[in-house]
Amino acid sequence: MAPSLRPLTRPQPPGMLLGALLLLPLLGRIPGVWCFSELVFIKEPQDITVARKDPVVLDCQAHGEVPIKVTWLKNGAKVSENKRIQVLSNGSLYISEVEGKRGEQYDEGFYQCLAMNRHGAILSQKAHLTLSRAGWK
Repeated sequence: MAPSLRPLTRPQPPGMLLGALLLLPLLGRIPGVWCFSELVFIKEPQDITVARKDPVVLDCQAHGEVPIKVTWLKNGAKVSENKRIQVLSNGSLYISEVEGKRGEQYDEGFYQCLAMNRHGAILSQKAHLTLSRAGWK
């Protein structure tokens, strides 16, 4: 007769799991209790189409042990911040005025955010920023 398989732990009601997750950040502050803080995305960038000269925000929010540093990549290369392109305090990328001309799509491309803390780094999914062709001559 084959041995029966059963879970090693008793199933918990959903509220208990949520309560445990809410207490997790506090455990690291109690002497003698150690926890490893995973780095996970809460929000990742999504594909978007915008008109030239319009502002755009590409979302990126990571959760884990602080400090978390967020860097943005466009087509695999680091995005440089300037007066027009900024990484917001929550990690999202803000472009105040999307640039592009016919044949030269400056801001068009595939964007990813890279979140890092002392435990490691995670790379978001790719989001395609496309310039709307409406109104171009």
